Amino acid sequence: MGGDAAGAAPAREDLDAAVNIPEATRILIEGAGGQRLTVAGPGAGTDGVVLADVDSGTQFEDFFEAPTTTIWNATAYQIGADFGGAREEKFDFTLAFHILATPTLSWRGVYERFRLAFSFKRDCGLRAEVGDSSRLLTVRLGAKPAVKVTGDPNTDGYALVVVPLVGAYPRWCEPDVVSQFVTTTDTTAGGTESGWVTVSNPLPVDYEIWPRWIVQGGKGIVWTIPDFSWGSDEFERAEIDRDRKFVLPPLLEGEHVVIDTDPLTRFGQGNSSIDTGFPARMGGHRFCYPLPGGTAETKVPVSVTGAPVGAGVQVRCPRPWPRPWGGLD
Repeated sequence: MGGDAAGAAPAREDLDAAVNIPEATRILIEGAGGQRLTVAGPGAGTDGVVLADVDSGTQFEDFFEAPTTTIWNATAYQIGADFGGAREEKFDFTLAFHILATPTLSWRGVYERFRLAFSFKRDCGLRAEVGDSSRLLTVRLGAKPAVKVTGDPNTDGYALVVVPLVGAYPRWCEPDVVSQFVTTTDTTAGGTESGWVTVSNPLPVDYEIWPRWIVQGGKGIVWTIPDFSWGSDEFERAEIDRDRKFVLPPLLEGEHVVIDTDPLTRFGQGNSSIDTGFPARMGGHRFCYPLPGGTAETKVPVSVTGAPVGAGVQVRCPRPWPRPWGGLD
C-alpha cells in the first residue's frame, strides 16, 4: 500500500483528547490499627508517606498480578506434554516509602504512625483506586522493615523505608456482588414458590469464582439452589449437570445457613448458625461447579417449600481480581 493509505501515527495530544480525562491511580495503606494513609495519587504525602519508585526498592511487578505457574504432565515417551493445571503462589514483594516530617507532625511521629500500620500477626491492606474501581490486597509483614538513612532522620525530616510484605491470598478484592430472593407466598401448608437471583463473574477467563449462598427462615424450610456445570467437563457431566440443582436439608428452628460452594474452603461447604453439623445433614452431597470467568449477568432459579412469607435466600459472588485494576472492559 502506498501514498496516504497507511497514514501516520496519531499525535499524542490527539490520543489524549480521544480518551478524555486520564484516570489517576490512588494507592492507600489501610493499617492494622485503623490507619488510612494515601501514599500515591491524589492526596499522596498528606500524612508524610509517599510510595517510592522501582529504583528505590518498590517491586511493582511482584504485586501487579497473581504469581502463577503451570503444571505439565508427560509419560516417558510422550511427545510434548499435557496441561495439568495452574498453581497460584502467595504475593511476596517489597514496597519502598519516602517518610517525611509534615508541618504538623515530626518525622518520628510520622514514622511511628506508618510503622504501626503494618503487623506480622494482624492483617493490613493495600487499596488501589482507579475511577470507580476500588480493590484491596490483604498483606502482613514478611520481615522487619529496613530504614535507609544517610544522617539523622529526626533532623533531616526524611528517611527511605523498605517494607517486605506477604499477601497470603494473592487477589485484589472488591466487595461481593449480592442478589437475593424473598418469599411472598406462604408455603408452610404445602406447595412451592420459585424465583430468580442473578450471578456473574467478570474476571478474566482463567479465574473462576465460587458463589456463597445464605439461606434463612425457620423450621422445616427446604431450599433448592442451582449448581450448574456451566459447561465444565471436569466430572464428565457437562451436559448431564447443565441444570443441576441442590436440595438443601430442612432447616431447624432458628437456623440460618451459609453455603460456601468452594470445595477447598477450610470450614466446610455448609455452616449453620446454631452449629448443628450441617455438612452431615447434607448426606455426603457436595457442590461441584464454580462460575467461570467471563460470565455475564445471568438469572438462575431458586425455589422453596415449607416457608412463610419473608423467608429469603441470598447469593454473593466474590470479586477476587488478579490485578489491582483492569478487566472490566
